[in-house]
Formats: sequence, C-alpha cells, structure tokens
Amino acid sequence: MAGFFARFFGGKGSRPPGPARPPGRSSGAARPSAGAAPPDGPGGASAGQRPDGDPFASFARALGVESPRAPGDGEAEGAVGPGELDAPEQALAARLLEHFRKNRPGPAAAPSLSLRLLNLVASPRAEVGEMVRLISADPALAAGVLTVANSVAYRGREEIETVRAAVVRLGIAEVGRVAGAVGARSLFHPRLKAELAAHGPRYAGLFHRALTVASGAAALTLQRQGGRSDRAYLGGMLFDVGKSIALRSLAALAAEPGTPPLDGAIVDRVLDRVHVEVGGECHQEWNLPQYLTVIAVRHHDPVVPADAEFAELHAVRLCGALLDLREPFLAARAAGEIVQSARALALDSLAVRAVDAELRSAAQRVASAFGVDPGR
Repeated sequence: MAGFFARFFGGKGSRPPGPARPPGRSSGAARPSAGAAPPDGPGGASAGQRPDGDPFASFARALGVESPRAPGDGEAEGAVGPGELDAPEQALAARLLEHFRKNRPGPAAAPSLSLRLLNLVASPRAEVGEMVRLISADPALAAGVLTVANSVAYRGREEIETVRAAVVRLGIAEVGRVAGAVGARSLFHPRLKAELAAHGPRYAGLFHRALTVASGAAALTLQRQGGRSDRAYLGGMLFDVGKSIALRSLAALAAEPGTPPLDGAIVDRVLDRVHVEVGGECHQEWNLPQYLTVIAVRHHDPVVPADAEFAELHAVRLCGALLDLREPFLAARAAGEIVQSARALALDSLAVRAVDAELRSAAQRVASAFGVDPGR
C-alpha cells in the first residue's frame, strides 16, 4: 500500500498536528459563519483572519488564493451570484433530472468488479492468485491494467507482459487500486459517438478528477490511526459519479432538435446542481455499500459531523474542495468545506497546503499513468 502512495505522492504527507476540534456551523451551503476560528498553526487563529473574522483567511494565505465572497456579497438585488442558476438553467436542470429518472442506469452498470478488487486489497488475507484470477477473467480489464503498468509512471526497465508479473512488480495493493480504477472507468466514458464528440474532454476530466481525489483522500486517511484508506479511495472514485451520469442525460437533451448549443460554463453549473441527487439515486440503484452512498450524498452538506465515522468523508470532501477552490462559481462553497473538514481532520492551514501540493503532484501522475487530460 505504501508503494502506491509513494508513487503518486513524491513525499510523505503532513500528519494531523493534534486532536480534532468540532467544526464551525456554516451559514448556508457556501460559506462558514464569520465567527468561527480557523484551525491555525503557528501564530494563532487571529493572525490568519481578516478584520471581518473570515475563517478561511489563514487557508487562503497558505494556498495563495483570495478568500471568495459569499453568494450575495456585492450583488445587485435580483442578480444571479456565483454557484446559483438563472431561470433557464434551473429549467434545464429539471429536464435533466426527468430524463435521468426515465433512463437511470440499472444494477448492471454498478462498478461491482471494482468493489470486489478493492475489498480484496483491504483484506489481510489477500492472495496474489485471487487478484490475478479476478483481473484475468475480464480481458478488457487485464489489458487496461497492463497498459497502465507499462506507462511512464510505473514501468521499469522491462516491459510487463502478464497480470501476474504486474502484481509481482507493483504489489497486490497497487495493482488492485489500478484495476479498480480501470474497472470503474466505464462510468466516466461516453456511450455514443455524439457524446464523445461533444463532451469527450469533459468525461476525461471527470475521470481524472475522480482518480486524483481518490488518491489524495486515501493517502490522507492512511496517516490517521484507524483510517480506512481503501474506503477513502473508492469513495473518492465514486463521490462525484453523478456528474458523469448526468452528463449522459444532458448530452441526450442537447441532441434534441431545436436545442441551442450549451455553453461550457452552463454545463458545469447544471451538472454541479444535480450531481448529488443523481449520484445518490445511482448508488441506491446499484446497492452500493452504505458508506459510499453517505460520501456521495453528504459531501456538500453545509455541516458534516466531525465524528470518526465520517473521517473518510471529510478526506474526500477536503480533497474535492481543494480542486474546486479555483473554480469561481464553486469557490465560496469550497472554502467553507475546507474550513470544516480541515477542523474535523485536525489539519492546520500549513497541513492543508501540503495536501494541496500533493494533489497537484497526484494529478500529474494520474494523467501520465492513465493517459487522461485533466482539462475540459
């Protein structure tokens, strides 16, 4: 397991510096309350805050970004702020949900093989032979694993020609995670040529994001006593799967006669609005483990308890929010999630900066290993 994270993260991650403190309650889904103090390190909380008591200020300074404004700050009355949908976009979101529910992917679409592979990795009695058997039973999966194993990110001096050789060289845990990612890739791939032409880069970007968050969340959880990195990894893979499933419905609606072309920013906003609902319904339809459904349904909750049972959720939520932070229409919500999940995980602003740096490194390695472009 350590080899996997050492390869995806150039160095060791920052360990949480102390016991977790309860998260501050946010005023709405986008931003924490102004009275909450950030979990700061040297210098104390007050050193990282602006005069208005912005709880994100210390994180903003550490991450090299400006604190985003909350929705409504500085907006003219009736204006649509960041993260909000105007009337036509709301109508499109409603049509998308209606189409999705008429065409919801059935149980056959569930990433059951990925679950079996990652559960095997988590088992203390995992055997090489069983891993090889599971992967080799699916020729497409076996080919995908060998392709990744021979990528620049993994390949040694000799080409890997068999699944068993990949397991021997890379280790059962690492190959299991690679196979799990390859097995779930179909959920992030367009089914029709028209979808590929219109949204191929966006599907690739969603897959790249899922792998990056999965790797970061698993590495972060691995540092915590009793943390379940296997759960964090699969949770990161599937927490935003609602976006790729919703994109299929959006592509179908866009193909209807008379539908005007959709601007990329509109697509992003509509997918963000519906993805939790779509993802939650898919998780239930697929009968996925409860912990995965909780991560998918609650990762954008205004408040998530700091209890130990939510540690994997907070790890996924923090990594996802760090990626969202530089998207203007998501930044205010992401800032609130970073503040609260950092507190739940007992991470100060410097530790969060280290997580952000590791995510950037992971993003490059994911792109190299899986041949995906992170851009849309």
